[in-house]
Amino acid sequence: MENAENKGNTRFVKGAAILAAAGILSRLIGVLFRVWAYDILGEAGMDFYEIVFPFYSWLLIISSSGIPAAISRLVAERVALGDHAGARKVFIKSLWLMVGIGLATTAVLFFGAGWFATALAQRPPEYAIAFRALAPALFFVSLLCAYRGYLQGVQRMSGTGLSQIAEQVFKVVFALILARLWLPRGIAWAAAGVLVGVVISEVRALGIMMIFTAMNRHVLMPSGASRVPQNGGRVIGPMLAIAVPITLGASVLPLAGVADVWLINSNLAAYMTQEAVKQSYVVLSTNVRSLINLPAGITVALAMSLVPAIAAARARKDEAGLKNASLLGLKLSMAVGLPCTVGLFVLGGPIIQMLFPRIPPESLALATDLMRLASLTVVFISMAQTATGALQGLGRQWLPVLFMLIGAALKILSSAILLRIPAVNIFGAPISNIICFGVAGILDTIFLAHYAGLKLNVWDVFGKPLLGSALMGGILYFGYKLLYALRPGSMMALVATLLGIAIYLVLVFALQMFKKTELALIPGGRKLSRFAKE
Repeated sequence: MENAENKGNTRFVKGAAILAAAGILSRLIGVLFRVWAYDILGEAGMDFYEIVFPFYSWLLIISSSGIPAAISRLVAERVALGDHAGARKVFIKSLWLMVGIGLATTAVLFFGAGWFATALAQRPPEYAIAFRALAPALFFVSLLCAYRGYLQGVQRMSGTGLSQIAEQVFKVVFALILARLWLPRGIAWAAAGVLVGVVISEVRALGIMMIFTAMNRHVLMPSGASRVPQNGGRVIGPMLAIAVPITLGASVLPLAGVADVWLINSNLAAYMTQEAVKQSYVVLSTNVRSLINLPAGITVALAMSLVPAIAAARARKDEAGLKNASLLGLKLSMAVGLPCTVGLFVLGGPIIQMLFPRIPPESLALATDLMRLASLTVVFISMAQTATGALQGLGRQWLPVLFMLIGAALKILSSAILLRIPAVNIFGAPISNIICFGVAGILDTIFLAHYAGLKLNVWDVFGKPLLGSALMGGILYFGYKLLYALRPGSMMALVATLLGIAIYLVLVFALQMFKKTELALIPGGRKLSRFAKE
């Protein structure tokens, strides 16, 4: 049992490491993509791009959250029992389901483009072109998510990581080429070119995933007789039972994001000019949120890896493996979320100035202040994402739904109140996000500890990363000032960021944040385990 437990935990952390590396790299490319797109489109063009994504993300949740999680869990359970044919059957049935979902969501965004643009986003009718340009991506992402769910279930994360990176690379190439080619037609067409490039990138990523699966078919889908009934309802039924609550929970936040678009634009317009409203929205969406979402690449990977790892441990009735995976995932999320929060708080402004050299001074000042506030959401996002993945693996998928509903309701309520106050204006949006994720993340973590039977050592799980992050932040604050005084320039933000990472890694071992047994589960961690306690 111990060998199976160690093997399962090692596979979980390796899978998380692969997805985290791919997630961080793809998100870095995504940030650079926004930087280059901003350089071509400016604030006016980025408004076309940013206004459509809350609606796209809402529809995308249907295919990208619940069903892939359900696929990975059902596949992991069958593979744990040696039923590889049953795992293949889950994948095939889910693929057909995703075809229908992809077609339906594409139709909603394409044919509802005019209403989304004018009634909800409160933009002129020409903004509908952005919605229609992006709509086909929903179909191809749906199919892509079916493949990713299967590969996560068999804990072969390299294919998912490869497709994520390819998706971002192709997006940069095709979107920016089309934007420059279509720019002479006007800023709306240039923005549409960026969005068509996104569609092309999804098509290419799907092709890579299909080729990867076909080339590794003998490993990913070994032959054998199925041990599950042939009735397709026995696959679709359990899949929907898992997917529906997860999808409902995951759709809460995108729906709140859609409400945010309406609340921000309608409330700010009461005391600000239309141009000032657009400027505030683009600064928040492009300059701030793109960086805030960067650390989520790691915690999303942890959450995605926790679902099959914990589901497999449950299927084997491996209580120790279940507890270890849950605890290690929570510790890793804190060790990532807290330093990222502090780093963005201290260096957010200089990093924005480095990445967006064409940003107007007034927009930079606004972005810096927004970043200091919005950075506080990172640690709560880390808690919520990781604990949600663990609760899904435990079969408690309705709990994150309930907690996110509570958080989203508080978010919408606080946004509706704060955005009406001229002295608060756009800052009401990040404040409401802190409330939302703070409530959801804390409740998720409390109930994860209860249902996984964890006895959390507060100092070990939360105190050490908090102390390490605070020490790093203090050194970083004065270190950046010294570096900038010695050699003024925006690149000092990059130097200071690398310095902060190095300082925090030293503090990880100085404060003994992980035990030897935990480091041994991390790829390459055995070489570092001599610096840790038993």
